[in-house]
Amino acid sequence: MSAPEAGGADQVAASLVRSDPAPFRDAPTSLSRGTQTHGHLWSLPDGTGLHAPPGELVIEAGTGRVCCHLCGRWFVSLGAHLRSHGHTAESYREAMGLCRTRPLVAETLSRSIATRQQQAYQRSPAVQARLATGQQLSRSGQLANLARTARVSPELARIRRAALDVGRAARAAQRDVALTRRLRALGIDSLADYLRQEYAAGASLRSLAGRTGLGWARLRREIDAAGITVRSPGLSVAQQRQALVRLADTETARRIGTDDLRGWLRERRAAGWSLTQLAKATGRSRHWIQSRLGG
Repeated sequence: MSAPEAGGADQVAASLVRSDPAPFRDAPTSLSRGTQTHGHLWSLPDGTGLHAPPGELVIEAGTGRVCCHLCGRWFVSLGAHLRSHGHTAESYREAMGLCRTRPLVAETLSRSIATRQQQAYQRSPAVQARLATGQQLSRSGQLANLARTARVSPELARIRRAALDVGRAARAAQRDVALTRRLRALGIDSLADYLRQEYAAGASLRSLAGRTGLGWARLRREIDAAGITVRSPGLSVAQQRQALVRLADTETARRIGTDDLRGWLRERRAAGWSLTQLAKATGRSRHWIQSRLGG
């Protein structure tokens, strides 16, 4: 069997409604035609009750049988059974939001059919000739272009979203590991403190991005998280540095509740406070305290 179709926009996902948030495995059971089935936990827009979530083909653990959304019974193959509900395989997939190429059979049967089809293709020049057009479209890239404009089923949209989420999480974890190694190599314990100190000393955002290896979007997020006010691009580096110094002094004075920051520092230094104690009280570094005491 072929893989689910690709490309296009998801136009029917929003139309499928699940009437109860409980997971399928916890669904209550009822009896239908002498066969144990699951209750209606989901529904279609027209009110048709479903025994399985739309956009998903539920497989029975152990047997590999598939569940009929409409009656909840389990089958090795849904093909012939769907006629009792007035459906073809194609219309059933469409109504239930399944991929157009989703096999409606147990996995073992699907593998067996796929093996027979492969053997028939290898033995039959006629079959190879019938499939030659599709193969040419695939090699030329036209098939991919057609797929991008095709409607995407809710099932395929869900599969794609899950794959994207896994990929994004993996890439984010890799970036975090790389950043941690880079900061250790630079002797940086706190990225926020480093960014505040370097930016206050006149470093540009571009230079900070180069030193830390952060992308532009991630750097801006870290800048915001560190509480750094980005300098106006119209000021010179010297003016920007002076403005940041004044801003830092104002914020520190407000934090410790004084209008005379330098006087406050000198008084406590004269009273025997160490640089470490002053740094802890102000939330600044020892180097910062020394620069204010020496001014």
